[in-house]
Amino acid sequence: RLIKVSQEARPRWLTADAISVLRQAGVRFMDITDAQDLHSQPASRLKYESRLPSRLEQQDKVGLAISKLSTDLYGQVLTPFTAFHNRYYDSDNGRKSSHWLQQQIEEITGGSKANVTVSRFEHRFKQPSVVARVEGTGETDETVVISAHQDSVNLWLPWFGRASGADDDGSGTVTILEALRVLLATGFSPRKHVEFHWYAGEEGGLLGSQDIAKAYKEDSRKVAANMHFDMTGFWLRSEPEVIGLVSDNTDKETRDLVARLAKSYTRLETREFACGYGCSDHASWNAAGYRSAMAFESDQLEANTNIHTPQDTIDTLDFNHMLEFSKLAVAFAYEVGYSKD
Repeated sequence: RLIKVSQEARPRWLTADAISVLRQAGVRFMDITDAQDLHSQPASRLKYESRLPSRLEQQDKVGLAISKLSTDLYGQVLTPFTAFHNRYYDSDNGRKSSHWLQQQIEEITGGSKANVTVSRFEHRFKQPSVVARVEGTGETDETVVISAHQDSVNLWLPWFGRASGADDDGSGTVTILEALRVLLATGFSPRKHVEFHWYAGEEGGLLGSQDIAKAYKEDSRKVAANMHFDMTGFWLRSEPEVIGLVSDNTDKETRDLVARLAKSYTRLETREFACGYGCSDHASWNAAGYRSAMAFESDQLEANTNIHTPQDTIDTLDFNHMLEFSKLAVAFAYEVGYSKD
C-alpha cells in the first residue's frame, strides 16, 4: 500500500506488516493508494469555496433541540456495538458491525417526517461506510457533513485481536447518532443538505473518508464544511474539562465557528491542539480542498491509554461529557445547514 506520513514526506509503498509497525510506533498516516489524486496538487485547487455563517441565528431551534438530548442512546447502542470482537475494516466483524449500525440508524430515521435516506458506501474492503442524508429545501445544492468513524483496531493484533472501541470511535459514532435522532424529532428542515457519515477504515489510514471525499470532489459536490467527531468520551479528571479543537489539517474559519458554537451552546470552552498528519477523517476533506474541523474529547491527544486495546470499554466513558459534543453536532447542523450566507 502507498503510505504517506506527513505533508512533506514522499509516500512509500509498504507491506501490511510494515504498516502495523508504523501503527505500533504511534505514527499517524494516510493510505493514499486509492486516492492519490487528492494528494497530487494543493488543496486550494477547488473552484468552489463555501461561506460559513457570519453570525449565529438559530438559537431558538438549537435550544429546543439540545433540550431533548439524552445520554440513554449512548449505552443502548454502545453495549452491543462494542460486543463485536472487533470492528476491523477488512474483516467479517467489520462488515457485520457496519450492517448492524445501519439498522440502528434506519430505526431512528424510519419514523421521521423529514426527507431522509440511509445508504451504504461500498469500498474495496469488507466494511462499508454508512451515510444518512437529510435533504435540504432545494434552495441550494450545498451539503453539510457531520461525521465519525465506526471501525476499531487492536494495536498488536489488528486482524483478529479484541478491540471493543468504546471511545475510539464508538463514542463519536453515538455522539452524532444522538444528534441525528434529536434533529429528526424536532422538525429539522435545513436549506442545505445535511449528511451524517460513519466511516469505515479510518484505522487503516483514513480509507473510507478518502474514498468519499474523492467521490464528492470528482462529482463536483459542494460541501459547505465537514465537522468530524473522533473520540468524545474520555478526559482526565486531573485536567480541565474542555473540547479539543484540532488545529492542523483543518481551516481557521471552521475552527472559529466551532469555537463560537461551543461557547454559545455547550458548557465547555475549546482549546486548540495539533493532532498530526493522518490524525483522523477531517484530514481527508482538507486534502480534497473542503472546509473541515474536528472536535476531540480533550486537548491531550494521548490521554486515553485504553484505545486500540481490549480495555477501551464503556465503563471508561463519561456520557455527560459526550453530551456536550452532541450539542455541538446539533448546533453545527442548524447553524450551517440553515445559513443563507
